[in-house]
Amino acid sequence: MSAQPRVVVVGGGIAGLSAAFRLQQAGCETVVLESAGPEMTGGRMATVNVSGFAVNRAATILIHSYRELIRLIAAAGLAGEVVPGGDLFGLVRGGRVDRVRLGSRRQLATGGLLTSFPLGDIAKLLRDYRRVRPLLTPHDMSPMAAADFESVHQYATRRGLRPETLEYLLDPLVSGLCLGEPEEVSAAMPFVFLDVILFGGGFFTSKDGVGFLPKGLARQLTVEHHAQVTSVEERGEEVAVTWHRPGEAEHLETAAACVLAVPPPQVPHLYGQLTADQREFLDDAPYARSIHVAFGLDRPTAERAMLVQASRVEHPDLCAFVLEHNLSPQRVPEGAGLVMTHLRGAWSDRNWDLGDDKVVDHVLAGVRRMGILPELERHTTMTHIWRVSPCLIGRRPGDYRAIARFAAGCDPRGRVQLAGGDILGHSTTNSSVASGERAARNLVARLRTEGTLTPERR
Repeated sequence: MSAQPRVVVVGGGIAGLSAAFRLQQAGCETVVLESAGPEMTGGRMATVNVSGFAVNRAATILIHSYRELIRLIAAAGLAGEVVPGGDLFGLVRGGRVDRVRLGSRRQLATGGLLTSFPLGDIAKLLRDYRRVRPLLTPHDMSPMAAADFESVHQYATRRGLRPETLEYLLDPLVSGLCLGEPEEVSAAMPFVFLDVILFGGGFFTSKDGVGFLPKGLARQLTVEHHAQVTSVEERGEEVAVTWHRPGEAEHLETAAACVLAVPPPQVPHLYGQLTADQREFLDDAPYARSIHVAFGLDRPTAERAMLVQASRVEHPDLCAFVLEHNLSPQRVPEGAGLVMTHLRGAWSDRNWDLGDDKVVDHVLAGVRRMGILPELERHTTMTHIWRVSPCLIGRRPGDYRAIARFAAGCDPRGRVQLAGGDILGHSTTNSSVASGERAARNLVARLRTEGTLTPERR
């Protein structure tokens, strides 16, 4: 074995790139095997250029409370690419948009949005939030098992919340985080988004979109693109990784360790050394698929919020609009606008094969019905449709208890470590970074114990 232990990372999303970067920092020789091409660097955190607009694939909003992600940006020398983001949030209600600034808890408490809900309901939500907040950890949501015994709808009924609180507050919290429905999603999930609202500390971005981070990491790493991994196997003191690329002979990588940073349902197909319970947990990952549409405009919108969410009462299918030009004017060409429109997971499932023109027509009919964002009909110069599958994890009642059982069975000293926010957490960039970094720490600790990696200098 070489002086630098070799580690193979399977998956070039932000979890895999984070793990590879931290392993390389610690002195390992790393290679990242990514099935997609360079344009999709970062997976769901990729950003592509479409007609002069930097269009994010899935992840969009970065938050100052994402401590692991912010530390990674600094460690990778990318802090100079960060620009401040707007913090004005809007909620469609009765043909109008109620707005509040999320960067200040004082403004949030005194603004018109929360104060428009029954005071008793807000008091109940805040009391329950204070109880569960210590359980919110980015890399492993096992502690939330203690609060995971009912759906959002069941929670609202048990706590006696008014219908408008369920439909105009809890429903947008759920759909914004996972594109799901209150009847299907665990009551623990809205508190994850509520934590962002109350303690997010504001937002940031880059003129090149969220993809600036995975691209910046990839530039400092060895990444093999179009590399389709077929098997990962522990063999005593090494791990064998088999992969292929079109037009090439099969490759066999042998390494001291491996990080598997792929969507959970893909893990059992690659890594056969799992228990039956582990395979069942990973296969059962509750993903939503997402169809979302980017509209490039020849001018900014009159709407000033950077994020506008819609209750299913206002529209059964459309749930969120990210106004990138309001997040930062540097996100778009001068004088232009960029709006990403998001549809609920159930609609995307039913209409996955619907033609692009019909998808756009459905979105335009929706904004017309709600009386918002008229610029999408009148001033669009570019549309780009993303169909992302899998996209977002929506935890069901009982899922956090399943997470706790799965986490208890994971060996932190194993030569193969799993990474990704979707495994033990949520589909957020920070959960994915934290998970990738934890996988790297586990492997570094093992390799140093074995003496194959130089101990950290004090």
